[in-house]
Amino acid sequence: MNYLAHLLLSPPDAAFRVGNLLPDLLRLPQLEPFQGRYSEGIALHRRIDAFTDAHPLTRRSRQRLWPDYRRFSGVIVDIVYDHCLIQRWDRYHPQPLPDFLAEIRASLPALRADLPDKAYRRISSLTQWLGDYETMAGVATAMGEIGKRLRRPVAFPGLQAALERQQQGFLEDFDGFFPDLVAMAAPALHGQPQK
Repeated sequence: MNYLAHLLLSPPDAAFRVGNLLPDLLRLPQLEPFQGRYSEGIALHRRIDAFTDAHPLTRRSRQRLWPDYRRFSGVIVDIVYDHCLIQRWDRYHPQPLPDFLAEIRASLPALRADLPDKAYRRISSLTQWLGDYETMAGVATAMGEIGKRLRRPVAFPGLQAALERQQQGFLEDFDGFFPDLVAMAAPALHGQPQK
């Protein structure tokens, strides 16, 4: 899953939420010093990613992008599922998405001293643009930006049209998958120890 789902599946604790993002922003050696609620968030991030990668419905979503985007289908589906989450946001969170992201943004300055500058700036920035995933155009733009940063840049021609053709299928896959993910993450949301 991508950033928005990791934030949603965290308890309303700033350090835990940030910890649940850090594995996508820092290398493994940079994660080792984090303790307490940060490390609990890091652990949940890893469980979420493993659960998501193994789920048959996320595999089906990745196959919707074959053969043209097979190599990048996992990354694309991560972002598409944040798009789906925005479409279904009121099912999973009582707070409007802009307010949720503003709350996270407001919580960051208290954590500033704990975080590497790059991670802090990235988290602050993403709370500004995550809502752009509301459209498939936003998803395609995000993939275009990712493609530019690769060692061998990739342009993803035709991606937006491909995503729009498969949008209903992605939503169906997400609607079957996400309740399973919420159930897996529920102990962390309620402060229960993880197995």
